[in-house]
Amino acid sequence: MRNIFGVIAITLIIVLVGFTELSSIMSMSDIKRATDYTELEKDEALIVRVIDGDTVIVLTSEGKEERVRLLLIDTPESVHPEEPVEKFGPESSKYAKEYLKAGDRVTLEKGNPERDKYERLLAYIWKDGVNFNLHMVKQGYAKVAYVFEPNTKYLDEFLEAQKKAKEKQMNIWSIDGYVTNEGFDMSVVED
Repeated sequence: MRNIFGVIAITLIIVLVGFTELSSIMSMSDIKRATDYTELEKDEALIVRVIDGDTVIVLTSEGKEERVRLLLIDTPESVHPEEPVEKFGPESSKYAKEYLKAGDRVTLEKGNPERDKYERLLAYIWKDGVNFNLHMVKQGYAKVAYVFEPNTKYLDEFLEAQKKAKEKQMNIWSIDGYVTNEGFDMSVVED
């Protein structure tokens, strides 16, 4: 709905001002951004430390330490204060810590809204051109979860990666019935 209003507003400006004069006021990227609500704000940051497979602490370009919850993914618990450690939680966390090291430069592609109910920054983390959130799904350490508009920019890629990881029975997908819509079912895990 907001996209329609953006298109209408730009159309009115073009009609009233004229397209040739509009280009002196707004660039084409500004026009696209005004009508494309999937564009997310980006920020450079440094990795401070990895909490677990889907939560990271970064130092933003403004010098502020932020706890970042990775968009579109969920990994098994490994450090939750009120929940038991889940199968593949420590492995997911270890993999994330090996991939994202303290001091690594990353790009945060911030969510909309930018924060969850726990005041964590919501973001995709990019390292060396790789979407780390998506990478965790590809490796079978994360499932696609917490899908809320408008933070669905990469949803199709995530779902395709999840399908492939599931077909290959990688990590969390190696135990039938372990991954559920509600999270991870420890009752199907054999000791």
